[in-house]
Amino acid sequence: MGRHTIFVTIALAFVWNILMEEFSWQNAAVGMFMGILTMHFVSKFFNFDEITNVSFFKLILFPFWLIGRIYMDAIFLIKLILRDAKWGIMITKLDLKSETLWNILADSITLTPGSVYLDHEEQQIMLLCIGDRKKVGYPGIIGDLKSIEGFLEKSQVQQEGIRD
Repeated sequence: MGRHTIFVTIALAFVWNILMEEFSWQNAAVGMFMGILTMHFVSKFFNFDEITNVSFFKLILFPFWLIGRIYMDAIFLIKLILRDAKWGIMITKLDLKSETLWNILADSITLTPGSVYLDHEEQQIMLLCIGDRKKVGYPGIIGDLKSIEGFLEKSQVQQEGIRD
């Protein structure tokens, strides 16, 4: 039993106690048992090879950072809508290698006000965007996209034998 297993078991027991709406030693024991049982079945029946190149410990602060980003972009979007806004489809290139991180990026950019994920092919992402009519393109959305990508790139794990 490694550190990862202990961390996940404790986290699942904590979630169990929250869902049971009571903190007691009995609930903690049942939560630990259910956590171990859940991890056994998940590891037995699911194949998670695609997430081996992502360090999730480096993403611990990402949800909190994203919530702050969402509020900042919502204020920006309100100002933009009250002035003169345009909409359109934007295609741009990104450098993420992991499919898991692409999925996190797609969900994150859709949560961010002013852009909706449409599709991606290879290293290109397609977004439906809203922007300022006075500016060429969508520099605000590109800034959001690059900042999310930058945060996610920190969690990419370089695999042995693969070079950029």
